[in-house]
Amino acid sequence: MQRSKATPARLAGLSVLGTLIAASDFVAIVAVKAYWSSHHVGHIWSGLSVPGFVLIAVFCGGYYLMIRSAKKLSNGIKAGRWTEAELQPVRRFFEGRVIRLAAFVLIGIGLVAALIDGSYPHHGFMLGFGICFVLSIGLMQLQRSLINPVTQEPGLQLGTSAPLESTHWGE
Repeated sequence: MQRSKATPARLAGLSVLGTLIAASDFVAIVAVKAYWSSHHVGHIWSGLSVPGFVLIAVFCGGYYLMIRSAKKLSNGIKAGRWTEAELQPVRRFFEGRVIRLAAFVLIGIGLVAALIDGSYPHHGFMLGFGICFVLSIGLMQLQRSLINPVTQEPGLQLGTSAPLESTHWGE
């Protein structure tokens, strides 16, 4: 069994951090938009190429951190890098009833925010949808990476069977 410097708790924490970075980027977008509209006259997005690029880079960086650390955690569990005792505290936390329910509650809140924004456009409720959506995706990704791998049973051994032959083919 190969040991890794990255513990399951550290990888789970990095995944949560990446999720929070990606979700907080939605708040930063609204803040930059409000600042830019109050300090610059004219079209709001005309000079936002650099701040827009930075915001997209921050979102992508947070999302990458979330996906990469969850994948390392999943691969480490499959490879047997950690004992069950090392995995148990992290699994116990993320398999709790409140955390399991949180992903669905976040999706529900996000859908309600999207419906409200459909009724009252331009009031910023889509911001709530974006935040809830990213948080629920991160939480479900982390929960999925903590699942024990399924052992593969040997299926049909078709490679060892003889080819099909028939005396009635072509009649």
